[in-house]
Amino acid sequence: MNSFRKRLVAITTIVGASAALFFGSLDPAHAATNGNNIVISSNPAPNQVVGVPPTQIQMVFRDPLPSTAAAASMGLSLACNGAPVGLAPAQLGTDSVTVSAALTQIPQTGQCTVSWSLPDKSVGSFSFMSTSTTETTLGLNLDGSTKVPDAPAVIGETVSTVSGGGPRVGGILGLLRIAEYLLLASLFGGLIFILFVWPEGVDYGETLRFFRITWMASAVTMYLVVAITAMRASGDGFTTALNPFTWFGALNTAGGLILLLRFALVIASVWVAWNPMRIFDPVTQVPAVSLVVAMISTLGLSRLGQDVALLVYVFGIAHVISMSLWLGGLILLSRAVLTAPGEEDLLNAVRGFAKFSVPIFVVTVLTGVMQTYLLDGVNIFAGGHGRVSLLKIMIVAVMIFIGLVFRAFALERLDRETELKTRMAWRLRRAVSVQVVFAILALALTSWMVPMSPPLVNAASPASPVTYLFRQELSNDKFSVVLSITPGTTGINAMRVELLEPSRINNFYVNLIPQSVGFAGISVHMPIKRRGAAIVMGDGMFVFNTPGVWTIEITGTTTTGDLVPLATTITITDASLAVAATTVPGVIDPTVTTVAG
Repeated sequence: MNSFRKRLVAITTIVGASAALFFGSLDPAHAATNGNNIVISSNPAPNQVVGVPPTQIQMVFRDPLPSTAAAASMGLSLACNGAPVGLAPAQLGTDSVTVSAALTQIPQTGQCTVSWSLPDKSVGSFSFMSTSTTETTLGLNLDGSTKVPDAPAVIGETVSTVSGGGPRVGGILGLLRIAEYLLLASLFGGLIFILFVWPEGVDYGETLRFFRITWMASAVTMYLVVAITAMRASGDGFTTALNPFTWFGALNTAGGLILLLRFALVIASVWVAWNPMRIFDPVTQVPAVSLVVAMISTLGLSRLGQDVALLVYVFGIAHVISMSLWLGGLILLSRAVLTAPGEEDLLNAVRGFAKFSVPIFVVTVLTGVMQTYLLDGVNIFAGGHGRVSLLKIMIVAVMIFIGLVFRAFALERLDRETELKTRMAWRLRRAVSVQVVFAILALALTSWMVPMSPPLVNAASPASPVTYLFRQELSNDKFSVVLSITPGTTGINAMRVELLEPSRINNFYVNLIPQSVGFAGISVHMPIKRRGAAIVMGDGMFVFNTPGVWTIEITGTTTTGDLVPLATTITITDASLAVAATTVPGVIDPTVTTVAG
């Protein structure tokens, strides 16, 4: 019995010693993962009073977490005044001890409690006090001006107010653009057609009726295009946008001014459309032709104000002129020449159009190809604009084939005719109508391409007369922003944000997060929904509360989902240690702070 006891004591001693050696050999980090990990610092800090709601929760643990999966699967929650606040999945820093999670909601004012739990059963919580109700926001008054308190500004810059948050009318505007291109091409091409090919046309009632109806439809269409564009730019209602006196404030960009100029030229062209004889009269011929040429040329300046090569406008004007000559001649043939049998002058009109259609084809194709190259580069598959351009090229190729067949038939068959018979007029009109259908398809694609951004085109950012000490352009495939901040020291600052891409945006935020522990970040809601700029002025609304490195994250949403965020960093210096900088002259107009194209 004593022998058994001695053996039991020996076995127990050996097992105990082995266990002691085993657990004693573990390093402290592994030993602490048995539910003993704690948070040694956080941002916001425990019991801190924050004046601006934090954009993220940041915690530094005493012991390293074993993996990023442990951080992602940890239990982390935030509640303010008992109301849960949404948090993004937790992220583990490269030091393996820092865990951060972005807030997806603005927390309420009051007591906020952060609770956490790790997979190793470590748990904990801490609280802080939020004394602010919302993030920094540039709100708009009912009249469109920006709500800004009266306070001294630190930069001297004024930009006009255009919210750009109007309703979505892209479909209606696209259809109106198709009608606009078709009607203007008919008016210009038809007048030039009778000038060089069919002078007898001015003696036909069908021709006069064609020009007058085309002009009236053009004027109404252009009026609606300008009104809807102004409505979308200003955010006003449709009834308000029908007043032409409201257009000048909304359409104050380069593209808007070209649109207004086109409308004015269309209205002025009534002088020629109502009496086409003016293009033959030596006294009025030069001003009449110049008027319609200037009118159609504005279509080639649609990208004015964007960062494109000068040749884009040169080839664009040549392209719309040649295209309008061909399309306007086709439509005049269909609606005035080939409507009924007639004398030899109708045959001469068809033969004349067939002869000059080939050089027009050549100019149209060459200028179109050059435009595609200048806007999309050699890889037209790189973006949506290039792919639509390729589809348009295919449609134009079909149009050219039909046009060449029409030309061959007209020159060979009509040479043996002395008058235009009913059967022949019907056959020719059917061939012309097929070409017009393909032309309308090409115009529809053109209308689709106008608001698109080709790969080699950048939206021209609003020029700033102020030198910001920090300026950086941030971009990815679908998101492009220019961020400017001055003076870049602790205390009151001013920030300018210029949206280049996308053309429309929602939930546009700039979040600035200090890397210093214990200080709250800044969340700025930018009140622009379209391309343009907004200024957060140096009037106390935008304050850096600690020096050091700040992380900047810019987020936004489109109809297709959340954009990939843009990120950068800025080093803020202590204002008391900073060298006195040259003061930028001028004072911001406190009623105007946003601009959008």
